[in-house]
Amino acid sequence: MPRMVLKPALRLLFCIGGLAAPASAQSTDPHHQTLLGAGVNRANIANDVRGHYYSFMAGPGHVDVELAFKEMGVFGRPLPQHLNFDFWNADGVRLSHIEVLSQGSIARRHTDADLPARQRINLAVSTQWGAIKVGGYYEIELKGAVEAAAPVGADVKPAEPEPLVRP
Repeated sequence: MPRMVLKPALRLLFCIGGLAAPASAQSTDPHHQTLLGAGVNRANIANDVRGHYYSFMAGPGHVDVELAFKEMGVFGRPLPQHLNFDFWNADGVRLSHIEVLSQGSIARRHTDADLPARQRINLAVSTQWGAIKVGGYYEIELKGAVEAAAPVGADVKPAEPEPLVRP
């Protein structure tokens, strides 16, 4: 009898655990984007993944997007790196491509738009490719006519590479 009760109870716990998984993690699947929220969204990225994929609902009205990127360097030393931010509409039409270049400090870019109607915007974030691991920390801040949702990665801190020589 206890076995018959235990199996359904364990199944229920596994299902609840699967549903309670953190929704704030970035998506690496372009067909299942993570929803960005108004405010500052944070993440770390490296070129060992194809990219991070997000979406958000915006408009009608003015939308401001602030982008920031800090490269993680190589062996503790700054290395010029760029991060790509590609905005697409729901029909797959590219709206904008913004490249942010960082070398040792946080680099920032801004973009904005006046949207005539409410629409879904998709965003792909990707690093440059290379034989060595590159990437870094980035922020996407959404302001203005953006649908309210919880920001992604509120507790994310910039990833720092290990130095080549240990102190």
